[in-house]
Amino acid sequence: MRQGQPPSQPLDTMLLFERGDSNNGTAITHEVLSLIHQEKGENSYPWTLYTSLETHHVNGDACVHCARLHKNGAGWSTGLHSEVFNHARGVALGANIEMSSDFTGPESTEVIGLNIQAVGGSRPMQHGIQIHDSGNRFDTGINLKGTFKNAGLAMHGNAIALDEKGEITVRYRGGKIEFLNGKKCIGHIDVNGEDHAL
Repeated sequence: MRQGQPPSQPLDTMLLFERGDSNNGTAITHEVLSLIHQEKGENSYPWTLYTSLETHHVNGDACVHCARLHKNGAGWSTGLHSEVFNHARGVALGANIEMSSDFTGPESTEVIGLNIQAVGGSRPMQHGIQIHDSGNRFDTGINLKGTFKNAGLAMHGNAIALDEKGEITVRYRGGKIEFLNGKKCIGHIDVNGEDHAL
């Protein structure tokens, strides 16, 4: 099914909906597919959209859901958007990722819950992860639960900024935990030194 003249995509697909729009009047939403779902029963697992993939491929990339955005205008845009309005007790999550691994072979393998990569472009991007709080709405910016095998937060030589401008930082370098104001080190702890009160 095709409406308008959107760019063709190199897809080997069984079902294809295409839509191209040129709206210059009042800004309104344009959808290709909309799913509306309401569940009022108390005993239910309401899943509005279910996708499943089983793959045995070796060469290539597997992806259950692919979202690709080409942003050519100044408008706010996102590849994935989730809105949650909590009106009851219990847990409400904007996104939930559950991982497991039972591979026992000798080869190296990596299982990563969330992977963010900077892969291209001619200019630097600003933030890998950004958390907004409009005035004490979150009790905690990042909450790490559980017991981790090696480290709860691995910085790999990168500094942790403590102020809004990012000038007061803490980093590890050359056997020292350094406290910096800009590029100037204003104090350090020798990690090979004896235990002592600070």
